[in-house]
Amino acid sequence: MTVRPHVRSAAMILGIILLMPAAGLAATSVEARGLMRDMAVLLIDGQQRVLRTGERSPEGVELLESSTASARIRVDGSEYVLDLSDRVGARFVAPAQREVRISRDLQGHFRVAGTIEGQPVSFMVDTGATVLAMSSRQAERLGIEYLYQGGATQVITASGPAASYYISLDAVEVGGITVTGVQAAVVEGNYPQEILLGMSFLRHVGMVQDAGVLTLSQDF
Repeated sequence: MTVRPHVRSAAMILGIILLMPAAGLAATSVEARGLMRDMAVLLIDGQQRVLRTGERSPEGVELLESSTASARIRVDGSEYVLDLSDRVGARFVAPAQREVRISRDLQGHFRVAGTIEGQPVSFMVDTGATVLAMSSRQAERLGIEYLYQGGATQVITASGPAASYYISLDAVEVGGITVTGVQAAVVEGNYPQEILLGMSFLRHVGMVQDAGVLTLSQDF
C-alpha cells in the first residue's frame, strides 16, 4: 500500500435540533457536538454541556440515552432523537445536500475534524491514499481491535517495513457527512503521524476544490 500525505483539516457538526416551546417563547437550540455510549456533548442555546444518561442540563434538556449513532433527549415533556446529521422541529426544512468546506492550511494541506466510530479525531485529507490509514498507536487510542479483524501485510514507511492490518470501520464522519463500512489500514508503529482520510471514504462523497477551499458533499 502506498500512502502519500496530500490533504488535511478541522470542524465537526454532528446534528442540530430546533425545539419549539410554548407560544411566545424562543426556540431552544440543541446541537450534538459528540455522541458516545451513555454520554453526549451538546451545544444548548450556545452553551456546551456534557451530559451522561439520566442527567439534565440547566436549560432543561435531559439525556435519556446515547450511542455513537444517536441521542434521545427530553425537553418540556417531549422526546426527540438527534442523530449525526438530521434536524427535527417545526421550522425544519430538509436540505437536498449536506456539505463541509475545508480551507487549505499554511502547509498546503486540508485538515478537518471528524469522528471514527463516534470518537473525535483529526484527519488529513489524502486523495493519494487508497484507504483511510492510521497508526497502531491511534487505533489503540480509539479502542479499535485491529489485530482480530483482518490479515496482515507489509508496507514501506519512512522508518522502513511495517506490518499493516486491513479492517472495516462501521462509521466515519466529517462535518455531518457520514460514510459506513469504510475500509481502513492500521500500520504498526507511529506512522502515519496523522490519520489520513483516503479514497475509501472520499469516493462516497462529492469533492470540489476551488481557490484553496475543498468542498465535500453528500446527497440526502
